[in-house]
Amino acid sequence: MANLNRIILVGNLTGDPESKFTVEGLPRQKFQLSVKRFAKEGAPPAVDLIDVVALGKLAEASGNFLKKGRLILVEGRIQVRSFEVAGGQRKWATEVVAKNIQMMDASAGAGSKEALAAPSEDIPTLTEEAMGEEEDLPF
Repeated sequence: MANLNRIILVGNLTGDPESKFTVEGLPRQKFQLSVKRFAKEGAPPAVDLIDVVALGKLAEASGNFLKKGRLILVEGRIQVRSFEVAGGQRKWATEVVAKNIQMMDASAGAGSKEALAAPSEDIPTLTEEAMGEEEDLPF
């Protein structure tokens, strides 16, 4: 049986992306999405806050175009990692590693389309492929 790790989310950014670099010097953007969950009738909608990470050229483009409140679609994979904090305590983090990001709201400007080399649509798409990274699908 084949394995598959793929997730697609649509939500609003809870804040501006946080820029950092990996240990290897690769650009990294981290941001959080607020994603609504279906709720029972009459109940208030539940919201999940999901951490997302973009790496490399996708991170650079994300830093230029993503802002707090924007409605975006993120496609990627789930990653679980562990790390040690002061005192030797082990912590775990679950996050989505973005492969594609598309702006879903009307505030996406036409000028950003050209800068991202996105498909000819009204709304720009940030993808690893458009940024020059290789595709890694198993089929």
